[in-house]
Amino acid sequence: MNIQTSDIKAAIDALEPYMINTLSGFVAAPSVSGREEPAAEFIEQELTAMGLEPERILLNNDLLKDLPLYACPCDPDNGRYNLLARFVPENPTGRSVLFNGHIDVVPTGPESMWTHPPFSPVVRDGWLYGRGSGDMKAGIVCALAAFKALENLGAQPAGIVGFNAVLNEEDGGNGSLATVHALQNALSKARLTDFDAAIIPEPFAETLLTAQVGVFWMFVELTGKPAHVAYMNKGVNPIEAGIAVMANLKELEAEWNAPENRHPLFKDEPHPINFNLGTIQGGEWNSSVPCTCTLGIRIGFFPDRPVEEAQRIVSERVRTTVARANEALTVSIRFEGQFGPGVVFDLEAPPMKALAQSHAKITGEEPRRIACTATTDARIFRLMSDMPVTCYGPVAKDIHGIDEAVSIESMKRVAGAMAQFIVDWCGVQPRT
Repeated sequence: MNIQTSDIKAAIDALEPYMINTLSGFVAAPSVSGREEPAAEFIEQELTAMGLEPERILLNNDLLKDLPLYACPCDPDNGRYNLLARFVPENPTGRSVLFNGHIDVVPTGPESMWTHPPFSPVVRDGWLYGRGSGDMKAGIVCALAAFKALENLGAQPAGIVGFNAVLNEEDGGNGSLATVHALQNALSKARLTDFDAAIIPEPFAETLLTAQVGVFWMFVELTGKPAHVAYMNKGVNPIEAGIAVMANLKELEAEWNAPENRHPLFKDEPHPINFNLGTIQGGEWNSSVPCTCTLGIRIGFFPDRPVEEAQRIVSERVRTTVARANEALTVSIRFEGQFGPGVVFDLEAPPMKALAQSHAKITGEEPRRIACTATTDARIFRLMSDMPVTCYGPVAKDIHGIDEAVSIESMKRVAGAMAQFIVDWCGVQPRT
């Protein structure tokens, strides 16, 4: 069956209202990590409306806890689930692909800072605004639109095409880990061998991901000695020690970012390694030396450093700083939430080259390649399977920030490239 690139572009253009309406409904289904059920229900309905049969893959951390990429969870399982739907042609003749995307989003921050309420999507000047619009509900909608565009052209994939909507990406990655575990262990209708490649439409501005840093979350709990402020010399202040801990970690961050210490794929990034103090809790009373202080810290590191080594180095720096601040302080370090080594992706693998060519056909330009200074679920597929994987998604702005938004025109280009990829990689047949 012969489908031209011009046909794909026209079919995607016609689907712009569908993409806007679907993404708007998706964004309006709040799904902060740990409470993703509204978005799961929404996408389940969308997959069903497309004639697919979505299967629920329950998050069961007891089944995952012994896997090497397991992240200590921040939230209970609570019956939360991924969704996996497949289109399987009656007579498969082509290759296959799995589109994987996360439905969880980060907290909004104060709603008063948003121009419009974060879960009340608004389209303005070619952008769709709302929490999760860019990161990464738009990418999932692009994959659905690619499938619908071919359907509207009277075609269907000649190989298996899967859609996997997962939870828990923002604070650990156990969602995608649950999917891969289920596929590997025959716990679902599908098998990992059903798929030749995986594409994760994270909002990286239509680029292909060459590598990503490793990341872990750590919590540093400091305990001091409380005292009345009038006699504060008798107390030991853990909050002041926490400030010293972060100052020292920033020195380590600068060491790892030094040009001579960089992984070669990150040599052109201005500041690839980031240590972030994301939360701080402590103190009981303005006029009392506090009892405790807890720092929630995100640590990044290059792919050539094992995660255990990075944790050891950082932990030693923390303990040394605390001991130097005051030997009467006690420190406890725990690792919870986001966890994963850095990885490098093979963009010379046949499906990744096909994806680059599909982008070029739709846009007229070769896609740029980037090394990501954050982590994504692509590490799960890269390290737990043999299938090639990368991230490729639309242009977005202010993700994790205020007034997050995604470009509608970029969504259309990404959806077009995905449809072209299905044509070129999977092949197409007349729709039955």
